[in-house]
Amino acid sequence: MSQQSLLKRLVENAMDFLSHSIDEFDEHPKYSVIHFHAAVELFLKARLMAEHWSLVVSKRKDPDWDNFVAGDFLSVTLDEAADKLDKVVRSGLTKQEFETFRRLTKHRNKMVHFFHEAVSAEENEKLRRAIAKEQLTAWYLLHKLLTDRWANVFSSWSAALEDIDKRLRKLHEFLQVVFDQLGPEIQKREAGGAIFRDCPSCGFRSQEHSDEIGELYETQCLVCGLTDKCIAIECPDCGTEVVFVNEGFAKCDGCGRDFEPEHLADELIDDGAAHIAAMEGDDSWQPGNCSDCDGYHTVVRLDDGDKYLCASCFGVFDSMECCGWCNELNTGDMEHSYWAGCNFCDGKAGWDSDKDD
Repeated sequence: MSQQSLLKRLVENAMDFLSHSIDEFDEHPKYSVIHFHAAVELFLKARLMAEHWSLVVSKRKDPDWDNFVAGDFLSVTLDEAADKLDKVVRSGLTKQEFETFRRLTKHRNKMVHFFHEAVSAEENEKLRRAIAKEQLTAWYLLHKLLTDRWANVFSSWSAALEDIDKRLRKLHEFLQVVFDQLGPEIQKREAGGAIFRDCPSCGFRSQEHSDEIGELYETQCLVCGLTDKCIAIECPDCGTEVVFVNEGFAKCDGCGRDFEPEHLADELIDDGAAHIAAMEGDDSWQPGNCSDCDGYHTVVRLDDGDKYLCASCFGVFDSMECCGWCNELNTGDMEHSYWAGCNFCDGKAGWDSDKDD
């Protein structure tokens, strides 16, 4: 059996668990949580499998192909999968994704070990709402992973993923009560100048945004609790406000212009301050590289001068340092960079190795 065949079976198994999770939500919410969590873990393992089958095996056991094919092996935990996705695959989970999936793990463990279904109808309804919040948020993040960052691996299942997405939308009805209760509070805040937009997770107009332009802010949905890092700018072509969510990719609703991290970085740089600093020999306003996401020249100094922001992954850093070998500004630790290099050079070690070759 080939690795590709095993990948196909793994993804289909994850889809099956997702489908069961949706079917069981009304009558068996406990099993809905358990099966939803299983699906999340399987999708992470599938991404590891696409890189190499041995990554699915826990570090506590040596990989063995024959045992692997026979199903006689210990697979990675969520934490191990996240670690390998970051360090080996180089396409790791964001902090938000990891923390959301970890909460799902804790909820699943509670269901397995402590939950008892003999509760009142009112308690059961509250439970369903809590589960709906968790699953909608987790699915929103997972769906983006599978159809965006990992689309090259999961594109063959795009139609099935969209079908699952439509079916999960039915969970909105369990949060309608929450939205209705929050209605007066949202209206009061809007009257005071607050800005609310539709939440991409639960779909309700309950995610509060800042009115500041060019500043990083965190928004939270009052209904499902989804938090996002956002930056708003004015489109340089048509003046329409463009909101970037969790990353430096967006499209202008006014003129259709596509923005990428380097475009956002250009908009965030204070050209005047950068010019004055350069004239005085201060290069701290020059764009740098992000050690977290490998963004090239995506890190810019914020207006207050105390923080640096990556326009690709929205990471915030206290400082940047020059690589000792190539002199590029980077957010990582550059202490040994003269020899080891940075994310964009191999340092003196690489230079010497190339000469030897």
